[in-house]
Order: sequence, then C-alpha cells, then structure tokens
Amino acid sequence: MKKRVLILIGVIFSYASFAQESDERKVTFKGYLKNMGSFNYFNDELWVEDLTHNRLNFAWYPDEHFSVFVEFRNRLFLGDFVSDIPNYHKIIDSNNDYFDLSANLINSKSALLNVMADRVYVQWNKNDWEVKLGRQRINWGVNLAWNPNDWFNAYSFFDFDYEERPGSDALRISKYTGVASSIEVAAKMAEDMDRFVGAAMWRINKWNYDMQFLAGLAQGDLALGTGWAGNLGKAGFKGEASYFIPVTETAVNQSYDGLFLGAISVDYSFPNTLYLNGSVLYNSVAELNPSFGFSFVGARPGNFTVRNISNYRWSSFMQSSYQFTPLFSGGLSVIVYPGSNAFFVNPALTVSLKQNFDLDVVGQLFFDEDPLNGDYGSVSQSGFVRLKWSF
Repeated sequence: MKKRVLILIGVIFSYASFAQESDERKVTFKGYLKNMGSFNYFNDELWVEDLTHNRLNFAWYPDEHFSVFVEFRNRLFLGDFVSDIPNYHKIIDSNNDYFDLSANLINSKSALLNVMADRVYVQWNKNDWEVKLGRQRINWGVNLAWNPNDWFNAYSFFDFDYEERPGSDALRISKYTGVASSIEVAAKMAEDMDRFVGAAMWRINKWNYDMQFLAGLAQGDLALGTGWAGNLGKAGFKGEASYFIPVTETAVNQSYDGLFLGAISVDYSFPNTLYLNGSVLYNSVAELNPSFGFSFVGARPGNFTVRNISNYRWSSFMQSSYQFTPLFSGGLSVIVYPGSNAFFVNPALTVSLKQNFDLDVVGQLFFDEDPLNGDYGSVSQSGFVRLKWSF
C-alpha cells in the first residue's frame, strides 16, 4: 500500500511540474542525480558498493499564503552490502518518523531500490506568522560538526552524502517579532515517549550576537538549551548547549540522571579562500575511551538522537578548505578524541567538470585499537568517488 502512495504522490507532482504553462510558475521542480562508488576496507576485507542517488524536489504555490513541498530521495544500491549484510533492506527502509513514507521497490540479493519522501509539508505565511505541518527539517543547531540543539532530527557528520539531512513529522509555528528575533514552537508526532519531542525556542539579537533559548520535552527528558552565533574580531564564534533531565524513563535516558552536551566553534575565512574551522564537543556521561569506539549508527535512520552524535567524552574537530582554482577545491577534516587514541581523517576533493556537474573524491579513515585483536591502527578505511549532476 505504501508503495502505491509514494508512486501516486510522485506522479501527481511530476505531471503538475511539467504541465504548468502559467507565466507565473505555481509549481517548481529541481533535483539532482548522483552516482557514488564506495570502497570500504575493514576486518581485512574489501567491501564495494555502488549507489545511484536521485533527488526530486517539488513545490506548489497555490496562492500568496500557502505552499506545498514534496521531496523524494530515491536510492539504488548494488554491491557487497546488499548481498552480504543480513537484513540490509530493513536498515535502508527504516526511518525515525511517525509516518512510514519509505519503501523498497526492488529487493533482491543483487539490487535494492529504496524510495523515500523525506519532505512532505504544507506551509502557511501571513504577516509575521509562519506555520509548517508535515515532514520537515527543524534546524535549531548553529554549529558545523555537532549540534547539541538539534533535538528533533539529529544527524551524523559521517553521513556526508545526505546534504538535506533528516526531517521530522511535526507541527511548527513561528512568530517573527523583529528583524532578528522570533518565537518558535514545534511538536513531533510519535507513538511513544521514546520518540516524542515538543519544544519552544526564543531567538533574539543582542550585542551583535544571534542568541537562542530552548525548553521542552525530548524523548522523556526535560530539555533546556541555548546557543549563539556572532564574531570574535573577524572570526566567527558559535556555540550551543543542552541539558537533559529524565522525567519519564525511556529507552533513551536509562543510563543517566542528567546529561550535558556542549559545543563551541571558531571559524575564519582568509581573502585567498582558505577557510578554517575548529570545534570542541563535550558529553558529560560519555566515556573518555569507550570500548565500542566510533559510532556509525548516525549514518542510518533509527533510534539515533542528539545524545549519540559522539560516543566520547571529549571530541575536537578541525577543518580546512581551499579553492585552488575556480573549478577545483579541496578540504581536510580531522576529529581527535582527547583521552583516547582514536581519531578520524576525512580528505575531500571537488572538481567542477562543467556547469552543474561535479566530481567528488572523499576519504574516511578511522584509527583506534582493533576491537578484535587489540592492535592499534586503521579500524576502517573508506574511499568514495561521486559524480553529481544538478538540475
């Protein structure tokens, strides 16, 4: 049944976008097509995967106040993960939202085709009011690598191929009280307290800083948070913090009586296009050197929450990027976990082959003690080659 619903939504919006003849376009359509080969070496084995990733973004503007947005994420997986990982189709088809808008249209030992509607919402605007209902991105974080204020739809930095990031089935109401101030209330639909999030945020601008203050209930916790974004001289200075106090026991908060997450970052752009970013994250209940090592859970939907953005007590992030030529750029990200021997290296190169057509080469290298034999070295090595055409 859900397969038919997803296909029907796609057909309706596809027809509307191409049939639109009005000079004032009421329906827009854009997206991209990517193909990425990944080469993953761990446990002395090489795992190869090919991912064809197509995104279709539709928007309908029936009048000046109402808008409707539907966005599809279509992915075709081929290779060793599909054939050799048990229940891989269930991992890909899972999501952490109330409505199940994901379906595997092809599911075999050689191929897996998943279609997901990860944005489906109606938006109403009038004067200083804005209301959004449906699957949407509620982006309350301000930092680059880690967002302790991302209570609704947390994401993993390691999942670099999902630029849009996860959404939530939610109702959000915003009232803009000034040029840089607003009050926002949001509630996420959920079957139980393990997944429910309801919160309010107040944004103001003071001393040339954008500040925000949050309060609500998140997965059974009383949640309090704050964040800011401004400048230290010519450098950007951002930070955010959240504190979680259990009020109802859930699967998420059984291991702590109180949890503090805090992250600060400083970034600077030089005139020669060199960009630098440094950030530190603190998790009050995490171990300095956890035996389970790196967290890969954030790369797939499920029970991932903001509490899982790092398994380590301290995490430090450093990133640099540089535009070598107008068509060629590169970057390097490094994550070090003070108090442990673990670290992560992430080089990346981007070449613009022609307008709206890019080539990316990305590496992800994790170093720590091998959980099987205790030897220190590269726990996993992954390389990605991606072609992207935007339309």
